[in-house]
Amino acid sequence: MSAQPEQWRVSTVEGIFETDLETLKQWIVEGCVLPTDKVSKGNLNWIDAGRVPKLKGAFNGEVEITPPPNPTVTSTQGGWQAPPAFEDGQHSEERSYSSTTSTTNVAASAAPATSCHNHPGVSPSYVCRQCEALLCDECPRFIGNSKIPVCPLCGDLCHSYSEVRHKATRAQFQSSGFGMSDFGRAITYPFQHKAALFGGALLYGFLLLAGFRGSVVAWMIMFGCISHVINQVAWGRLDRSFMPDFSAFSLWDDLVVPIFLGLGIFIVTWGPTVALVIVLIFGVVKSGPVSPLSGLGQMPAPQGEALTSEDLDALTDPEADPKKLEEAHRKLQGTRPGAQIAKEAERSKEEQNDPAAAVRMLMPYLGAGIVFVLIFLLTIAWAIFYYPMALTVAGYTQSFGSVVNPLVGLDTIRRMGATYFKAFGMVIVVQIVSLVIGGIVAIILSPFALPFVGNLPANFINGSIMFYFNLVIACVLGLSLYKCADRLGISVD
Repeated sequence: MSAQPEQWRVSTVEGIFETDLETLKQWIVEGCVLPTDKVSKGNLNWIDAGRVPKLKGAFNGEVEITPPPNPTVTSTQGGWQAPPAFEDGQHSEERSYSSTTSTTNVAASAAPATSCHNHPGVSPSYVCRQCEALLCDECPRFIGNSKIPVCPLCGDLCHSYSEVRHKATRAQFQSSGFGMSDFGRAITYPFQHKAALFGGALLYGFLLLAGFRGSVVAWMIMFGCISHVINQVAWGRLDRSFMPDFSAFSLWDDLVVPIFLGLGIFIVTWGPTVALVIVLIFGVVKSGPVSPLSGLGQMPAPQGEALTSEDLDALTDPEADPKKLEEAHRKLQGTRPGAQIAKEAERSKEEQNDPAAAVRMLMPYLGAGIVFVLIFLLTIAWAIFYYPMALTVAGYTQSFGSVVNPLVGLDTIRRMGATYFKAFGMVIVVQIVSLVIGGIVAIILSPFALPFVGNLPANFINGSIMFYFNLVIACVLGLSLYKCADRLGISVD
């Protein structure tokens, strides 16, 4: 007689089961039993599975386990024991989702992946986690008070077929890469909840017309929606509504935090440009306007011909030679201030007519201006390029420190790679389209413009349209994070 296999009990979140040692090791290898789950040999005390010497090899991956020929699983809750497998030579089965064949006592037939293993043509409701057999509602054995489904073929636990298929579809969608199909999905995303889209757009448009306070509340709602969409889509929840829950209003979470996050986005994107403009303005005001003649006082005054002793004698001698006297008078006139100013004016006029002299005078200022223009263009390019990432970091982390730290966003861009550049291009396209539509609306409704209040109808319509386009941008950014979840360490559903 052969020795009876050791009987073990295992307690998991799905219930308490009795099985043999080899089957228990198989569950450990498959990840169905965790080191923190409780196990017991026979009727001994419960202990963490990771502390059992016989099971450490299975947890460490040091052994390869094959399913026993007659796996036995017993639920201590319901008292049901799975029937033993059929004897070798009587039946064989191919365990896969694509095709499952079995020879039963009734007939031998091939069951497609969308049919029950035992009832061809019947839609499956469960799938065995070990043998992957598809089962309808009548095939599994339900044990315990919680009616846990167990496979009648191998005795292992079953999962919901719809949930397994849903997870498989989501995994395939996540690994499909980021492209134009995602752009189309983002465009149609707001229309999945038409009532929320219509109500949110109207509310946003009306608040924009309510002065500064109304604009602050409108921006708070808009940023709350953007943040909510980025979070939900990044986790793969594309079926959730984009409107956050404002029923439990919090002054800090729903007002203060969005204001600080928006300020952080402005600082990290347009902050360098604003700082450069401020430096330029204060530098010009402090030094004053530069005049082309401002440096004349610092230049050495041109000197006339020096008077000699003979010239002085000629000026004092009434009988001096008329020619020497005229020459002495000419030199004397050249030393007077009026004559020097006239000569300097003549020289300045000649320099103004000389292009080469004008270029030489402007070279120091021209060089500084080119450097300033290049730096100014670089700051604008940075603001445009980094804005989608700043919005992404703000929406996903909800942290002011992460938003104002560009290293966080740059590291995220490095991990996302080409995906971010695709998302950036899509965001630019959406913004350009929104600007074009806004301009067209403003032109059409220009007759309704009023003094002091502006064009109220155009502002309302453009605000409502902007609400939709911001949701599209948020969905694009959320999808780009979702497709890079494995590289960013995001735990998706």
